[in-house]
Amino acid sequence: MKLGGALLSAAFYGQLALSFDLHHLASNVNNYACPAGTPVSCSASGQVSDKCCYESPGGILLQTQFWDYAQSVGPADSFTNHGLWPDNCDGTYQQFCNTDNQIDDVSNLLNDPQFNGADAPIAGSDLLSSMETYWKSDNGDDESLWTHEYNKHGTCINTLAADCYEKWGVTSDPKKQAVYDYFRIAMDLFSKKNTYETLKAAGIVPSNDQTYSQSQIADALKQGHDGFEVHFICDDNGALNQVWYYHVLQGSLLGEQFTPIDSLEHDTKCPQDGISYPPKGQASTTPPNKPNPPSNPNPPTSGNTGSIQVSDGSSFLIRNGHLYSGGSPATFTLIEAQFGGYNLKSGAGYCSVGSSDGLLSCDQDVSQASQFDFDSDSGSIGYSGSNDWHADSQPDGNEQLPVYAGSSDSGYTFQLNFVQG
Repeated sequence: MKLGGALLSAAFYGQLALSFDLHHLASNVNNYACPAGTPVSCSASGQVSDKCCYESPGGILLQTQFWDYAQSVGPADSFTNHGLWPDNCDGTYQQFCNTDNQIDDVSNLLNDPQFNGADAPIAGSDLLSSMETYWKSDNGDDESLWTHEYNKHGTCINTLAADCYEKWGVTSDPKKQAVYDYFRIAMDLFSKKNTYETLKAAGIVPSNDQTYSQSQIADALKQGHDGFEVHFICDDNGALNQVWYYHVLQGSLLGEQFTPIDSLEHDTKCPQDGISYPPKGQASTTPPNKPNPPSNPNPPTSGNTGSIQVSDGSSFLIRNGHLYSGGSPATFTLIEAQFGGYNLKSGAGYCSVGSSDGLLSCDQDVSQASQFDFDSDSGSIGYSGSNDWHADSQPDGNEQLPVYAGSSDSGYTFQLNFVQG
């Protein structure tokens, strides 16, 4: 029997990957078959009538992995899963798309009888066991990482919508089914991207002494991604830390018809030469304290303080998130978020970006702080992969203008910088 993709070396996970493959061989995936000729995501020039067979706007699917060597997270001979992310076709992305579908628990859901019957593609309890081994948080709180990944990324996958499950004839609770399917498919794709073995085949192995060049790692990873470029990232120590595999998708996510493509991201943060690939557990074996539970969306955390100014210095943000050019800028705190990105907080409260209108607002009534992008080299503040912001016009005198994420063809588009101090 030929298995799809490279399987992880551990015997248990090898059996898990076999279970995934048997699911496909049993043709369960045909339950989600889309019409012949269904366009691949990001290829259609206009609207596609069947939204359940065309992933949009997040038509670029990233399978992302960690090499957490300092805390020795996961098996010593495997990268760990970071997530399955739907990016827009231009490289930007949506996040936390549907608050009604957000979750605060994964373990109990996967142990639910709904996902542990004979007709389940893989038993939810087995899926959970694999996640406990291969989908790990570097702060020891795996459950919070899982809920974060689903809430931020899984809720933005539109072919997992409730009405699509109705189309496929699924009668069980569609909200729970979407969570199960997201983690099942994310682990399935992860099992087919065995980064450790791909690098090993090219002579790239963890070492305290040996270092590697960008080109060595890039060429090796391409071999495990059908010859397409793979994005990899180094940490502040110049050590390999993350790997991202890019795909487009034909049909519904439930059909799992992924096609590799070249990476859209090229800022590797790695030196040209001398990239280290440390063995796990060599830097530190003491896990940090567990973080605040996910029930508090705005955990009290300290950060760097400063102002947020338009890049040309003409205006700045005030405490409510509006643009202003008179007086003095407000003080903001830039806080590193628990699982990536940054939160912003002013004297008025945490800042968020509206999911429907993109309006930036900072006040005490914000129920969930947004995750912003921050480039420590340039000081640029962005959102969902874009550094552009816009207002209706440039502020004049004492005029306060609402600020929106993204660019505008008719208004005033600008970039924001965090100025520490």
